[in-house]
Parts: sequence; structure tokens; C-alpha cells
Amino acid sequence: IRRPPRSTPLYSSAASDVYKRQIFNSGKLIFEKSINTFCLDSKYIYLDNEPNLIKIGIADDDDSVYYAIDVSNSNFNIFEQGYTDLIEMDLRHYLTNYGSKDFDLMGRANQMLHWAQTSKYCGKCGKETSFNESEGAFIRPCSGEAIYPKISPCILALIIKDNKILLAQNINFKSSNLYSVLAGYIETSETPEECLIREAYEEVGIKVKNINYYSSQAWPFPSQLMLAYYCEYDSGEIKVDEKEIIAADWYGYDNLPGIPPETTLSGQLIRSYIEGHLKL
Repeated sequence: IRRPPRSTPLYSSAASDVYKRQIFNSGKLIFEKSINTFCLDSKYIYLDNEPNLIKIGIADDDDSVYYAIDVSNSNFNIFEQGYTDLIEMDLRHYLTNYGSKDFDLMGRANQMLHWAQTSKYCGKCGKETSFNESEGAFIRPCSGEAIYPKISPCILALIIKDNKILLAQNINFKSSNLYSVLAGYIETSETPEECLIREAYEEVGIKVKNINYYSSQAWPFPSQLMLAYYCEYDSGEIKVDEKEIIAADWYGYDNLPGIPPETTLSGQLIRSYIEGHLKL
């Protein structure tokens, strides 16, 4: 599936007669359990007369055009559709239990809807924006300035000391006993490497060195770009900030706590260290 070219109107139908719809209701994905899909055929979804929909084109292929639709403020009812086994599913649950196939498409849908929801009104004058199809952006009525989707870059840091790695528990995952690598948003005028150094010191009191890039992942919760790095321990003793991080320690590959699934970049980063260590 390819993304639509910039000349493809996001808010109008393309030439294809076949439309696939990804539907979101209050942040939950509408999923057809019996056939294991969230790309729903327009022939079996009844939305044409629904008011207050947010609809945006996200992709196309040789046979279909794909739309993301937010029905949160409409009368949409999952029990009154042509499908027989529709459920509402949390996006993180999908990623954990159904793997990464089609995750990029679902993530793009969620990000584009978030952009549409937060760009309806101008943040300068408060008036409603318009959508410029040729530009692919919302336009401020007061200045003519274009509003494009915003991406928030974040770093992930796997810190290595001897044959152990530092894993930490975020306060948001206290009940799940999940441990992961350090993470943080890149601040204004800050490079990813500078962010990594700052976050490591602020969150666990550790200084690092020899930073090396690993990989990246679009993370649609709602609009992050994750940049993952390896780095080495330099100095300091672990002292958690107790605001974001409530526990942290050094772990060997053979005594790891619960870690993120391999569909997440943090999970891939941790597993890449383990696999490399086992080859030694």
C-alpha cells in the first residue's frame, strides 16, 4: 500500500470504486474479529448519512482507496453494520497481540486523524481553518499559514555496562511490572545525542558515552518518531528521579525482567543486544 501523492485530495473520493475504511471511536480501533481485519469494506459500513464524521485519505493501492474515519461524535453503532463481529480495540493491544503487519497503515490513520482533530480551529485567531487540497494542509484564516502534521521526535537509550544493560520501570507501567530502555522527548534546539545524555542523567543519574544509532520507528500515540541508540556507561550510580522512573537496575541477558514486545522499537533494541551477546 502506498501513501497518496500530494495531488490526491485527502477529503474527496479517488477514482477507485472500492474503499477500505479504518474506523476509530474515542481513540479505539473498530476491528472485525471473525476475519481478523481493521480495513473494512465500505460496502458493509453504513456512514454516508452520519453527521460529524472526520474522514481523511491515508493510502491507496491498485484496487482500493483507504480512509481513516473518526466516528466519535456521530451516531455510528457497531451492531448496525454489515459485519457480524465488530469490536472496539485499543491500538496498543493490537500492536501487542496481532504483530506489526499493517501497523504502519493503522498508525498513519491514527496520526492523520489526530492532526485533523487538532487543526480544525486556528490557534492564533480561534477561527475555523480551511483545507487546501493541492497543498495537503489546513490553512489559517488570519495569516494563510499552512498547518502540516506535527511529529514529536523521541529518543530510546540502551545503556550498556560490562555485560549488563540498564532497564527502568516507568511510573505509567507500575501495575504491569514492565521494564524498558530510557526514553524522552527531544527539546527545542537539542540533538538526539544531547537529549540522550540529558535524559540518562535526569532520570537515573548516569553519564554515558560512545552513542551509536540503532534504528527508528513511527509511533502513533499520537504522533511520535522514535530514534533508538546504543550507548555505554561512563560514570555515576543509579538514582531514579521518582517522577517518571520509579525503579532501574543493571540486568544480564539471562535474568531480564518483563520487557516490551518485539513489535516495539524498544523491544527490538533490547533483543538486538541479547542476540548479539549470545553470538559472542
